[in-house]
Order: sequence, then structure tokens, then C-alpha cells
Amino acid sequence: MKTALDFSEIDGGMLAEVGGKAANLGELTRAGLPVPPGWVLTTEAYRQVAEGLAEPREGLLRADIPQEVAEEIRARYAAMGDRVPVAVRSSATAEDLPYASFAGQQDTFLNVVGEQEVLDAVRRCWASLWTDRAVAYRESNGIDHEAVRLAVVVQEMVDSQVAGVMFTANPVTGRRHEAVIDASPGLGEAVVSGAVNPDRFVVDAATGTILERTPGDKKVAIRALPGGGTERVEIDTTEPALTDERVRELTALGVKVEEHYGAPQDTEWAIDADGRLWLTQARPITTLYPLPDAPDDALRVYLSFNVIQGVMGPITPLGMAAFRLISTGTARAFGFSVPDPARGAPALAEAGERLWIDLTPAVRSRVGRFLLPKMLGVGEARAGVLFERLMDDPRLSMIHSSRRPFVRHALRFARAVRAPQRVAQALVSPRSAIAYTRRIGAQLDRWLEVPDTASPAFRVDHAEQVLARTFPLVVSVMPIVLTGYGLLGLAAKLSGAPAAEMQDVLRSLPRNPTTEMDLELWDLATRVERDAFAAPVPELVRRYRAGELPPKAQRGVAAFMAKYGHRGVAEIDL
Repeated sequence: MKTALDFSEIDGGMLAEVGGKAANLGELTRAGLPVPPGWVLTTEAYRQVAEGLAEPREGLLRADIPQEVAEEIRARYAAMGDRVPVAVRSSATAEDLPYASFAGQQDTFLNVVGEQEVLDAVRRCWASLWTDRAVAYRESNGIDHEAVRLAVVVQEMVDSQVAGVMFTANPVTGRRHEAVIDASPGLGEAVVSGAVNPDRFVVDAATGTILERTPGDKKVAIRALPGGGTERVEIDTTEPALTDERVRELTALGVKVEEHYGAPQDTEWAIDADGRLWLTQARPITTLYPLPDAPDDALRVYLSFNVIQGVMGPITPLGMAAFRLISTGTARAFGFSVPDPARGAPALAEAGERLWIDLTPAVRSRVGRFLLPKMLGVGEARAGVLFERLMDDPRLSMIHSSRRPFVRHALRFARAVRAPQRVAQALVSPRSAIAYTRRIGAQLDRWLEVPDTASPAFRVDHAEQVLARTFPLVVSVMPIVLTGYGLLGLAAKLSGAPAAEMQDVLRSLPRNPTTEMDLELWDLATRVERDAFAAPVPELVRRYRAGELPPKAQRGVAAFMAKYGHRGVAEIDL
């Protein structure tokens, strides 16, 4: 491996040789973007110096740089010109990654002038890999200290009149195609370090329209000194750091960077005394919540399946596969086509290890606008209000005014599940309706039975078949369920009671298993010995399985489990 490489020799795949920052600078240079020229002292140079050091932080500061490496640094620096001011930046192999940016964890030295000064800055960059903050950051991200190496970027210094940062997606709202620019006079270090309150611009990246502008007080600037180094000075200005034209120019540059990487980027930029715009850094934005894959760039509405189910954590890959099969059966029960059963219904999406339901077609249809607030309002009062607000958004205006598609699917569904008969049964003979649902439950139990001697392959095949055909059977009881919800809604309308109070009524109805479970657990807690459960949960589980809980607690928990089985927040997952 070479000990030094020019930016033009580097691409994004050379992380191990040049670290994250340098790999991005090389990638941007090769893409023809305006990056100040420079070169990189590779991780091979760091390896030669760091190997065998018992105390790397102090050892790297005191170590002699090998002659060949020192000569390479001198030659590369001399080729840049006579005592050219440079920025000397750390570039770790665990830096500027898609999942962890490491921004600010290693050191940067600005406006370094002179051969010996560059050599000293290189040593200090190496040592910064072992500062307390860098070590702590690696530990919090589960990165092996011994596996990390450091390269050093030496780049022509931009003596900027204005500088700052630009996110090509809004890191606060998560909105893609909305750039956020922070700008302030002087070097960008003032903005990056948080020393100044900069001007902020929020821009529609597609049109260049400035959506928001927030002036900062800009009381401080960091400026380059003629002989090297920087100084912090107080300034007093009310002028915007950027003109509208500059804001649009920056936004257009951000679009190019994002298009090159195919993902939103966190960039640093600078404008020199000649008015030239430079890109000094780019790395992935690591804090954006991932979005589901969408068929187009239009605004979409997704409902979190996890939140509906009260599951805040991620769903396992096996759970995802199961829900896709279930959604296939669901969609087909309503008469929708599903080209690939394993991928699930088109409305089902995945992002951030969570499941989402694409409600955009419903929100933009006449029938959906009528039904969604009512259906969601029954299950969660706040959701209904939220969807009413979404329907006022002009970007989600109604485009499907015809009721025919809905009526066609509704009639097909009604025929398949004998909806008129089931509704009449629920209204006239509730006991027979309950008996019917129990027969469906018994049929499901029979479907789920697997011989004890079944092979693993048979069990997997059986699970896939059952998952795909189970929900149509469950759907057959939906007319009974919906009748109950309809009566609840009618009662709310006639009584004028708030939706939240109707939820209390719903939970208070007899034969509600959720309420009955809560009440039985409460009753058990009042009857058992006071200290029966005074132990960590894993220890309580061990005692229960071993039959070692106090007698009342052991009998009570056993009876509860026999009646209700296992229940938990993530019980729907696999």
C-alpha cells in the first residue's frame, strides 16, 4: 500500500486505505465537484508508526515519523507551492459511515503553514484517534478500537469569507428534497463547532424556493491568520451571510452531491474571497429515519402497523415474512390482485425494521376520506383528528372521486363473507354470532395443528400455507365485528359522549378478554403474598418454571397462563 495518494487517485471504495473523510473527498473530486485540491497520508503510514506502542495517544505525539514517510510528506507539501496554507484533517476508517458519522471525534488543524508545522499536525491527528471522546464514541457504536486506523488529509486551505454546513434533507423534519443551510462569516469551524448562531435557510431543493429564513446573531467569526493558525474575533453584522442567489447555488450543488451518492448528505462548504464556492466535506446523514420505497416522489401517507399493535421495537425478518403472507390473504379476500404472495399486498411497506400501510390512495379518494377518520377514530380518537388535518393539505387533494371501485370490492367482500346474514345474526341473535366466531376459532386451531414428528421443512411449508389462507377465514367474522363498532359509533353519536369516553365503555363491556385479563391480574396481585414478586423478572420466571413461587402465587399464575396463554407487547412477532 502507498503511504500517500492524491485525491484524484481515491474513490469511495478505499475506506481501509484512506478512511471515511478522504474516501468521500476523493469520490467528490472524481465526480467533478468543486473540492479544494489535496492528498492523503494513508493508513499504512499510521500503521508503521503506531505498531507496538503501549500508550498510543502519548506515543504517537512523541514518535519519530519514519524517514520515508516524512520525506513523502515534505515532497507532497512542497509540490502544493511555497508555504501554502493547508487544512490537516483526520480521516479514520470508522468515520463518515452511513450508520455513524464520527463528526468532530478526531482533530482538524486549520491554516497550517510550513513543513515542520505540517509534520506536527500529522502527529496530532494520529494521536486524536485515542482521545477520550473518540474512544467513548467508538465504544458506544460497538467498534473495535484495534480495528480502526487513521489516515490524514492535507488539503489546500480555503480562506473563506462565508462558510457553513448544508443538509440535503431536513434533519429536523426528515423531509427529503428540502435542503437546510447554516451560514456565517469566516471559516466554517465557527458553525461546525457551535461557536456561532448562524443564519439558517430551508429551501425546496426541486425549485430553489426559500421556504424559511432565520437570521442568526453571528457574533463570532473564526479567521485565518497570515502566518498560520486561526483567531476567534467578535463581529457585529445584521447583513445576511448569503444572498438568495447564493442560497440557490448552494442548494443546486447539494442536489448534485445527493444524486451522486444516491442518499441525503451532510456537507460542509466555503466561499472564498473571489466568490468561488467550494465543497470541503460530505458524509451521509445518519439521523434520518428511513423511508419506505415509494413508486414515485409524490407525498405519501403511511400508517405505522407497529404503533397500531403497540409494538415500538423492530419486527424480526421472520415476522416481516409472516405479515407479508398474511397481507396477501387479506388483499385477495377483498378482491385485490397480489402478483407475488411472498412480497405481500402492494399497500404493505417496510422501513426501519417496521411495517407501514400506505394509505395514500385512501386519503386521496372520496370513500377513503369518508371512512378513514371514522374507522381510525373508533380505535384511536387522536388518529381520526390527524387524518382530517391531512385531508386539508392541498398536496393530498382528492383525485379518486368515483365510488365505483370501492363499491365493487365491497360487494365482492360482502358476498364472500355473507355479510348481510352475519350482520343480521349479530343484531338479532348475538349469542349465535358469538358461537359462530368460536367455531371459526376452533377451525383455526385445527389448521394450526402439526404432528409432533413433523420435520422442520414440513413445519415451514405448513406455516407458509396457513399464514396465506388464515386471514380469509378470520375475515369471515369481520361483519360481526364491524357491526359492533357501528353500534358503538351510533351510541356515541346519539349520546354526544366524547370518543375517549366511548373507549372506556368499549373496554367495560362483558366478555372483553383484554379487560378480563387486566382484572384477573389485579385480583391475583391483591391475593398473593406481599413479597411474592419481589425479584427481577428473569428470576421470577425461573422460580415459576421450577414451581418455587409462594403457593398462592404459583397456583394463581398457573391458572392465569392456562386460561389466557402467553401474552406480551411483541406477541404478534415471530
